[in-house]
Amino acid sequence: MSDILIAVDLSSFSSHVIHTGVQLAQSSQRSVILLSVVELGISVGLPETGPVYVDDVSERVKQVEDQLAAYKAQYPDTPIQILVTTGYPKEEILAQAEANRVSMIVTGTHGRTGIDHMLLGSNAEYIIRHSRIPVLVVPYNSTEH
Repeated sequence: MSDILIAVDLSSFSSHVIHTGVQLAQSSQRSVILLSVVELGISVGLPETGPVYVDDVSERVKQVEDQLAAYKAQYPDTPIQILVTTGYPKEEILAQAEANRVSMIVTGTHGRTGIDHMLLGSNAEYIIRHSRIPVLVVPYNSTEH
């Protein structure tokens, strides 16, 4: 069976998305690719840690790899590959899913509505509309976080 791609932005909600994806992988005896995309430059939809300027890229990628390694360590019985790339998250998630020939994408949604959704867009919505494989979207629940 092929891998499950779990795509996270390393917000406080990411641990819930990872847990959900790993449970799915364990129940279906699949391995995991744990992906985070470092978004470059200044944009309206900034990552929670702020914009990443060109000089900061390698340092930021290392920080993200370290954060993903900490999540991976929580699941020692599950084969997890860490993958950190740069670019536009919604496009990069789909590109990595195709390049790695995964069977499913697991991602979260922050549940933004109104003007926030219009300005920031929804990576999850884009992924759902453009993916050629199943997508599991884990909804943000503010009462849990």
